[in-house]
Amino acid sequence: MPQVSRDTRKTPRHGLLWFVALWLLGVGGTALLVLPFHLLVAAAMRH
Repeated sequence: MPQVSRDTRKTPRHGLLWFVALWLLGVGGTALLVLPFHLLVAAAMRH
């Protein structure tokens, strides 16, 4: 019984950790994907 209550208490925290990790991964991946296009536009504006 104590193990079950400890697991249920840990689950929301584990889910929040996964949410934050996946969100950061998505933001970082998007930034890396957009960076070459940003540099390309910046170089084109200079010329």
